[in-house]
Amino acid sequence: MKAKGNKIDGHIVAIVLLLTALLLFVFGFQYIEEWVYDIWPYDVGNVAKYSLPKLTVEFVEIAGISCILSAFVGVGLGIFCFTKPGESFGLVIEKTSMIVQTIPAMAVLMFGMTAFGIGMKAAVFALLLQSLLPIVFATMAGLRNVPGTYLEVGKGLGMTKRQILWKVQIPLAIPVILSGMRTALIICIGAATLAFSTGAGGLGLLIQTGCSTYNTVYILEGTVPICIIAILMDQVLRKVEKHAYRTGGM
Repeated sequence: MKAKGNKIDGHIVAIVLLLTALLLFVFGFQYIEEWVYDIWPYDVGNVAKYSLPKLTVEFVEIAGISCILSAFVGVGLGIFCFTKPGESFGLVIEKTSMIVQTIPAMAVLMFGMTAFGIGMKAAVFALLLQSLLPIVFATMAGLRNVPGTYLEVGKGLGMTKRQILWKVQIPLAIPVILSGMRTALIICIGAATLAFSTGAGGLGLLIQTGCSTYNTVYILEGTVPICIIAILMDQVLRKVEKHAYRTGGM
């Protein structure tokens, strides 16, 4: 049923409010910093000055690139398992993804530094591996659970297996795939906090500095934007997922 009148979309409202809160905090914190230090005085002191907008951009860049790559790789692997050449690799890909998921994020970051050296490449590599599992599983589950009626209709129309996969199964599996991407995105954002250890920067640097110098304000300054970004992106993907369900007729 169509919505009556001009009904306000709760997801859009939440996205606008969260984005506004993020921008106000990132660009306005410097103006209330002294007042915050009056509430949480630091014991050791400031060891350096950081640009919150710059660190936020670095954090979003690392998490964004990692999520986009994991989406392409994860969906690609899931679809590959439903092609004729990849049918026998389905179980191998599932088990490998599960094994990688159990490896601690810091250990994967060290592997990334060994392979790519210090910098963003190591961080992206580690986050890519950490977030693959939900997307691969969601893609395979979405394709596997397409009702058989649709497949029979495709066969009745003279479609080949490849055509059924691309024109029937994948479009109907999109909502489930988006659900897996939403989970992977939250994993990426959480793990991106550790990207500073590879020299890639980001908000994790503020948190680490705050912990090392007993500076509660630095911890707050790094944590709040991460929380807002995570909730904001969750709302964005929920909106996209909701739209996919509507257009997909599911």
